[in-house]
Amino acid sequence: MSQRRRATRGMQRGRLLPEMQQWRRGWHRLLCLGLGLLTVGLCMVLPLRPGWGQAVNPAAQVQQGIDRYRQGDYLGAIALWEAVRDTYRQQPNPAHEAILTENLARARQAIGQQTDALSLWQTAGNTYRQLAAQQPDRAVDYTARWGRSLTEQAQIYNRIGQYRKAVALLCGEEPRSAKGGCGEESAVAIAQHTADHRGESAAWGSLGQAHRLMGNDDSSKAALDRALSLARTLNDRTLLAATYSNLGALKTRQAVVRYRQANSAEPLGDVQRANRLRDEGRSLDQSALQDFQQSLDLATQPTERLRALLDAIPAYDRTGNVAAAQNARQSVKALLNQLPTSQDTLLAALDWVRLLMPASPQQPIARSQCLPPAANPGVDSGANFGLNSRVNTGANSRTNPGANDDAKEMLNSVASAAERLGDRRSLSFALGELGHWHECQKEYQKALDITQDARLAAEYEYDSRYLWEWQTGRILQAQGQTTESIAAYERAIATLEIIRDDILVANRDIQFDFRDSIDPVYRELVALRLKQGKPSELLPPASTDRPDTLSRALGTLDSLKLAELQNYFGDDCVLTSRNVDLTVAQKLLTEGDRTAVISTVVLDDQTAVLLTLPNGDRQYEWINTDRQTLRDEINAYRRGLEVDFRAYDPQPAQRLYDQIIRPFEALFQQQQVETLSFVQDDILRSVPMSALHDGTQFLIQKYAIAYTPSLQLTSPVPLDRGNLRALAAGLTDASPPDSEAGGFSPLFYVSEELDAILAELPRSRTLTGSAFRLDNLAQTLFSNNFPILHIATHGIFGTEAEDTFLVTADPPENKLTLNQLDRLLRGVDPNRPVQLLSLTACTTAVGDDRAALGLAGVAAQAGVRSVLASLWFVNDAATSDLIKGFYADLKNPSLSKAKALQQAQIQLIESGGKFARPAYWAPFILVGNWL
Repeated sequence: MSQRRRATRGMQRGRLLPEMQQWRRGWHRLLCLGLGLLTVGLCMVLPLRPGWGQAVNPAAQVQQGIDRYRQGDYLGAIALWEAVRDTYRQQPNPAHEAILTENLARARQAIGQQTDALSLWQTAGNTYRQLAAQQPDRAVDYTARWGRSLTEQAQIYNRIGQYRKAVALLCGEEPRSAKGGCGEESAVAIAQHTADHRGESAAWGSLGQAHRLMGNDDSSKAALDRALSLARTLNDRTLLAATYSNLGALKTRQAVVRYRQANSAEPLGDVQRANRLRDEGRSLDQSALQDFQQSLDLATQPTERLRALLDAIPAYDRTGNVAAAQNARQSVKALLNQLPTSQDTLLAALDWVRLLMPASPQQPIARSQCLPPAANPGVDSGANFGLNSRVNTGANSRTNPGANDDAKEMLNSVASAAERLGDRRSLSFALGELGHWHECQKEYQKALDITQDARLAAEYEYDSRYLWEWQTGRILQAQGQTTESIAAYERAIATLEIIRDDILVANRDIQFDFRDSIDPVYRELVALRLKQGKPSELLPPASTDRPDTLSRALGTLDSLKLAELQNYFGDDCVLTSRNVDLTVAQKLLTEGDRTAVISTVVLDDQTAVLLTLPNGDRQYEWINTDRQTLRDEINAYRRGLEVDFRAYDPQPAQRLYDQIIRPFEALFQQQQVETLSFVQDDILRSVPMSALHDGTQFLIQKYAIAYTPSLQLTSPVPLDRGNLRALAAGLTDASPPDSEAGGFSPLFYVSEELDAILAELPRSRTLTGSAFRLDNLAQTLFSNNFPILHIATHGIFGTEAEDTFLVTADPPENKLTLNQLDRLLRGVDPNRPVQLLSLTACTTAVGDDRAALGLAGVAAQAGVRSVLASLWFVNDAATSDLIKGFYADLKNPSLSKAKALQQAQIQLIESGGKFARPAYWAPFILVGNWL
């Protein structure tokens, strides 16, 4: 550590606080910008009132504290202000003490003590609320200050990723539109009641930011529009600058989504859609840059300019404006040298380092990865492991040749400044990035030493600690210390498990993408464990006391599946049906049908297929095919399945059968396996296993087949056959082209499909035509007991959860989102829940494993035990035939749901003619509980 300290340089300090402006009755107020997340803050500084406490002269101490704060000496300011607080304990003055408490809160925030700052803002707010009740003549002022303290608390919650708490403080607990009213004791409502227009604008701005960070773009835009309107009326440059910057940040978030969608569409052959989405992303970026420029034009202080410039850099990169991006980087560096050292400036400096690697439409979020080693041209940067990135093949050609040295210099500077400030979070990130820098240079021992220091600095900062534990594992593996590497990976995952509910849906100080900073931790550990084991070796049931390598790999893989689902859906409801006791899940294998579970994990160089038999015996095999080749083979298999106008070519299905099924055939026969349940990974999620072919017959003709996203999310309770009735709804009218869902044709065979359900389950109800609306679904479902909800409508499953919906007759949107479906099903009486959800006209794109992830997880998201769904849409009488056969066999208590679907599919195969082709029966899959 001492060598690093000698090598570092301190960050220069300058002005932070803007000039104070007069506010009601001689009180002063100050508008600040949070550098980490760019929110509009409201900080009060103490008034210097004549005749106040001349004996002990607290006013002089307060002023000294203000001077030190301005100089960046936050610890000195805190010491002075704490001494004044001690005075107030002897000579109470609640009003002055409340303002002093606000000053302390702001100073604590500056040094990174967010929890302490939150407590201080709460104390100040409670004091103002009491003063408002005690002093009616000052009630309006004190109430307004209470409301502003709520906004300050919300900003801290935004900083630490607790966005729902922020929304609750700003507008109330219940979800509300920004166009509607907020709860009586919310920051917005209080500001409106007291005519505190500046406070109201700040509250709307913070609310818009919270919604943006939660991914609620429409709510964010509505709130920010309210903030902007008020700021314009007030002609407040600081509020205007902050709001324009927030609007720009919202548009860049939307642009990133468009680029990601385009990057998913292109490999699927949908070039037209990819180009359209990329154009939309570029347009959003350009609009965002206009907002950032507005913010910069209005800004009067360096702090106001800093975040706008940082947020503009990726948009400049993605739109190809290299010169503007480089100018922005230089401007940020200059501003960092002007500002005093605080956690905000340190985190901004770390963002600057990350942004040295340019973003692009293909890589829309800039990540810390190995920069070109210009200062050491003879050093091979090797495997480009990044703090927020996996291996990257080569640096971006637009990277500044000196960026590598710039990054090291800035990281050393930030580490030194953070140490002086006592900001352990910033110190942890600076040291971690510095360790990564040395990792890129293959200086592994130095990288390991610095990374260990980063881990120690992040002792209770779990969202950074796991990164350095992961980095430690990578470095140890590079040194050939596999056992020690596995231990480090295990620590990283144990840390991730602590914070999974927060980090998988949060956008923290240092941005990350799930596939680059969460997924590889699990996946790389699975690879390390499996490569220590012996493929083709039959292992006995795992011992809970002494788990072996394979059982540990399976446990890690299951945790990865949970994490993938939570990241896709963006909230924690997918975990509500989680089996914390895996012995409960094991009963699924032995009770009823004899079931074998086949799990897959796709790695860069090969794919593992892991088998668990009904008696608990386990075995695994390798498919020695790299990820891209496997994707190409799987996509060719899927395209061949969908062809319904020519004879089916079984060769792709036979190759996959030989790789996935054939190595285990003898074991299936020995243990009399009847059902196969697949826990699929990556591209394998997008294809049905039922159509695999052994050269003589399809796999579905030999075994019933089901899929589950995770055994931990699979309920072991079988379907109650004593009360089988369905609420069956279907799209029989076209949806308007100008609806939010878009134009969709009616499903011509829906009436036959629903009639088939009524024939097999006579006590069922149907909703078609204009009656197929969410309110009718809810009313009918809530007032009756329907174990089955059958929806025959276009279902679009997209790369992102927000692109996934079912088409309905609800004007003007004409769509039912997954979140709406989730709320609908959770509103049902828990004593008589929906047990089976059927979605028989769903569509997932070829090769889109993210869309398939959504389909696999809909059972967990909706809270039902099982989902019958289709991977592609079949607008033909075959669907009604299959559905009729499925429900007929479902009434037989001796058949599981998986076997009922198996029988229905076999009937079509054996019927001959075109319906025997996989295009008509293979898309239907059963997800979740198969009993």
